[in-house]
Amino acid sequence: MAIFGRITARQRLRRATRESLAVPAFSAPVDCTPWVTGGLWPAELSTAGSETASLADYLRTDLERIARSANDELKVIRRAGLPDATRQAEEARVIAEARARAVRRVESTMRQLHTVRAAAGNQRPVPLIVGPDVDATQVIPAVTDAESPPGPTFGVDPRRRWRVAEPRDAELAAPPPAPDIQDTQVIPAVTEVALPAAPTTEDAPAPPTPQPEAAGSPEPAVRTESPAETAPARGESDIDRLNRLLEFVVRQEPRLNWAVADRAEGATVLVTDLAHGWVPPGIALPAGVRLLGPGRRSGRVVALLGEAVRVAAYAPGDSLRRSPDLAATKSSPHARGLPAIDDLPGALCAATHRRDGLPGMVHAMATMAAGGNRVVDQEADVLRVHLDTARYQLLAQYPSVDSGLLLNCLLLAATEAFVVGDFVSANYHFAWFRELDARSQP
Repeated sequence: MAIFGRITARQRLRRATRESLAVPAFSAPVDCTPWVTGGLWPAELSTAGSETASLADYLRTDLERIARSANDELKVIRRAGLPDATRQAEEARVIAEARARAVRRVESTMRQLHTVRAAAGNQRPVPLIVGPDVDATQVIPAVTDAESPPGPTFGVDPRRRWRVAEPRDAELAAPPPAPDIQDTQVIPAVTEVALPAAPTTEDAPAPPTPQPEAAGSPEPAVRTESPAETAPARGESDIDRLNRLLEFVVRQEPRLNWAVADRAEGATVLVTDLAHGWVPPGIALPAGVRLLGPGRRSGRVVALLGEAVRVAAYAPGDSLRRSPDLAATKSSPHARGLPAIDDLPGALCAATHRRDGLPGMVHAMATMAAGGNRVVDQEADVLRVHLDTARYQLLAQYPSVDSGLLLNCLLLAATEAFVVGDFVSANYHFAWFRELDARSQP
């Protein structure tokens, strides 16, 4: 019986082992942050300071974004059901690319930090030398030195100084210092204080006549110089305006190449090289800019602008200068304005019906919106999730994007904008779809 009991116990143990192996193990969440950002944080940014606080915040945010993007890609790869060898190769590729982007971002931050420190080192000695000199020239005791020479002319005996100060006749000499003080506060008039001091012996009425003329002569010089110095500081220069508009879009999507330029006719054009100059949805555009029309283009982002008077460009990893008026920049939906497409609802429904690779709900929602029916908010949210997924996959392929995925993303963006009532954006995205789809067909 004991032997029989041991055999049955072994059988139960084997059965439990097989059952435990049949149940899938608990899968921990994918996190490649240690492999992407491990050991990259520079020691110069470990200590908080006035010049490193903002750089450290921007770098930390970008590194977290890079790691988060890599984790999302790893989740997609894990759910794809690939063979183990292929899956491991894809995961290694994603981690290596994310690591390379993180290294480039840290190197860019260090270059910016060294530039800031070098500029601060060159600018610090200037106020130390100029500041005291300016203060010294504005000190009034220099006026007492101008008044001291007339004192010894009355006599050498110090007793006579006290006796001269008592009579009423000495009060006639007291009024001149009052206008002298007013004149010496103007820097060009300081050299002229010595002129009324010389004829103080007998010609008392003579000095008042040249004093108003001398006081009036430097005033036009002061009035003409001060507006010239303050006028450039009041308004925003053209290049500062372009940098502000560029920063407005870069803060929203720093993974793309951006460029903004002023053309000779006065238009301000904004462009990115994601897909021939098309700007993806979800990016608010500043007021006063125009986008490129639909068409196939190639080359660097600056080359897409054509002829321009002034250009401001950005590449991923470049440092951005903070614009003081960035918060006051307003967005406008009219930047995506294009000539209206005839029968946009019908054309959109037909395109979503014949397009392969789109979720089935896209055509259904486009048909409902074209018929004037209201789409439920929950269904619009699901459509927005599909759009965000397609846009993320498109940005993950940047700079070489798949044409089929691009066309699907264009249709999703047009349908989502049409459903929510943004007909300007719907017309913009669908115009790009028609142009690129017509060029892709034989």
